[in-house]
Amino acid sequence: MINLGNSYRRYALTVDKINEFARINPREFVDKAEQAYRSDVRDIARRILESPDKCRVVMLAGPSASGKTTTAKMLGEELSKLGSDAEIISMDNFYLGEANVPRTHDDKPDFECIEAINIPEIEHCIEELLKNGECDIPTFNFAKSEPTGKYVPVSIKGGKIAIIEGIHALNPIFTEHVGSTSGIKKIYISVKQGIHKSGVKGYFVTACELRLLRRLVRDYKFRGSTAEHTIGMWDNVLLGEKKYIVPYKYSGDITINSIHIYEPCITASEAVGILSQVTPGHPEYEYAQDLIKRAKMFEPISESMVPSDSLMREFIGKGKYKY
Repeated sequence: MINLGNSYRRYALTVDKINEFARINPREFVDKAEQAYRSDVRDIARRILESPDKCRVVMLAGPSASGKTTTAKMLGEELSKLGSDAEIISMDNFYLGEANVPRTHDDKPDFECIEAINIPEIEHCIEELLKNGECDIPTFNFAKSEPTGKYVPVSIKGGKIAIIEGIHALNPIFTEHVGSTSGIKKIYISVKQGIHKSGVKGYFVTACELRLLRRLVRDYKFRGSTAEHTIGMWDNVLLGEKKYIVPYKYSGDITINSIHIYEPCITASEAVGILSQVTPGHPEYEYAQDLIKRAKMFEPISESMVPSDSLMREFIGKGKYKY
């Protein structure tokens, strides 16, 4: 497989510098970060189309709250602008359902493990897309946590590209029996850095915690999850990432750093109110208080400054994309 280069944009801003920009000119601060990310996605689309082996399927993987879904939609838009429309396929539709997934040590459904997904069905779909340019995609009822039994036809004939996104998309188990993988490109996306603070050793807010802040806000606003629930399951999420995602992240052709350097000025301020609901005596109380203390160090920026097509809208809402 041709390697398109695992480089990614890296920022070196500290809490103090982020706050300075947020105070002096928040609009410009947000706009520059947004333009940089869109530029990265546009460049990736161009590199995919210009690669020597014609790409027909893009596998886009990353850990929880990395921005996979929005980035897949952005990539589809940029490919379309360059003359190649895209069909976006979510691996979430291939879940087996709560009744049929493995259980965690505390007997909860483990949706992080790869065995929670219908592996043969995804493998078959990829093979059909590469060979015949079409396949039938299952649908999933997330309210009932079970497959609907209904399928949706997808076609990439006429030069289209399929973008298959999901936490396990880089796992070779889905393509190991495919005759040729020359038509497949793999992308790994994540928040690839934390944020430093003067006088503080190490990261003041880690990359994982930036993703946790994203998820705290999204799950509270749109999935009815409390801070206790989100923090309580986070260790299992990270354990699943270490076991099922990290081993394959370097197998990607392209790596994307999805950090939006202004984002703690948005998510941290929103998370403070959510975290404040964790009551004393709860197992997550001390960590919630620690996050609150650090979150309050960031200068708030009004979310009205975040464009509707921003990746951050996946977590704070009111975006142009449907999820």
